[in-house]
Amino acid sequence: MVVHGGAGNAGPGAERPERRRGMMAAIRLGAGILRAKGTALEAVVATVVALEDHPLFNAGYGSLLNSEGNVEMDASVMFAEPAFSDSTRSGKRSDRSHSHDADYTVSAGAVAVVSRVRNPIMLARAVMEHSPHILMAGPGAENFARKVGIRLVRPEEMITERARERWRVRKEQAGMLEAEAAARAAIGHGTVGAAAVDMHGAIAAATSTGGVPGKLFGRVGDSALIGAGTFAHALGAASATGQGEAIILTALCREAVLALADSTPKVVAREAIAEMIDATSAEAGIILVDSRGRIGYAHNAASMQVARYDPVGGIQHLWLDPIATARRP
Repeated sequence: MVVHGGAGNAGPGAERPERRRGMMAAIRLGAGILRAKGTALEAVVATVVALEDHPLFNAGYGSLLNSEGNVEMDASVMFAEPAFSDSTRSGKRSDRSHSHDADYTVSAGAVAVVSRVRNPIMLARAVMEHSPHILMAGPGAENFARKVGIRLVRPEEMITERARERWRVRKEQAGMLEAEAAARAAIGHGTVGAAAVDMHGAIAAATSTGGVPGKLFGRVGDSALIGAGTFAHALGAASATGQGEAIILTALCREAVLALADSTPKVVAREAIAEMIDATSAEAGIILVDSRGRIGYAHNAASMQVARYDPVGGIQHLWLDPIATARRP
């Protein structure tokens, strides 16, 4: 299992120890589920929920604010499980994916621009498991949350004082600039995500975010889009973070996961970010796990933290160095 806490500015040094503690607590939850023979889906969702509940990550309760000073959150989850798995549910939306002579069933769920759900990743999972759809947005998604028993909160309950203060500072710094230009200039990301493979061979990825700080009202980023910010397949799973428009343009997670057919997660992660740089000159990060449990990650931002778990190495936390950002000849 591998988890990320977002790629972007380094942020205040004083916050780094608490961010590390938050990441370690989250991955311990996911690793505990995997050790207890739980599913990859349960592990990634529980891990992301823990990060959504932490005020220092840009997801769920810690979400940064849009140009209007409001929270708008995106999240998605994708699950690939062997068709012969006991956990396969009848009637689930599915597609067939073949790898290593195994037949996999895939499913996905996502939500966009939601403001009244404490844990958007739980709503994304509900869309996957309890609706005929993959992506739901705004008030419709929140109405669906009520129908499936997910409690709604007042939008103001999702705004931390930290997020409010950062919004005030950003507005002051923007001066007379248009909100769109200010949003483009803001690189302070903190999207969270996880990818895992379980002992049954099932593979899952989950991603959740409050979006680009200062984004325009109604903007949807990569974290709500299957194939861009989240992807799972018989070959492996990935979650991305960074400048969402670039991640969408390059279908970052899908391209990376499919490349696992011919390479390792470590190599694929670096190549995927390098290709994204060539195409967009943007900043992003990606985490990957393949069907054999091998892990990879890479980014080209100022800062990105990950945590990883495997039965041999146990749990580790890392502040990653960025890859070179120079364009290749």
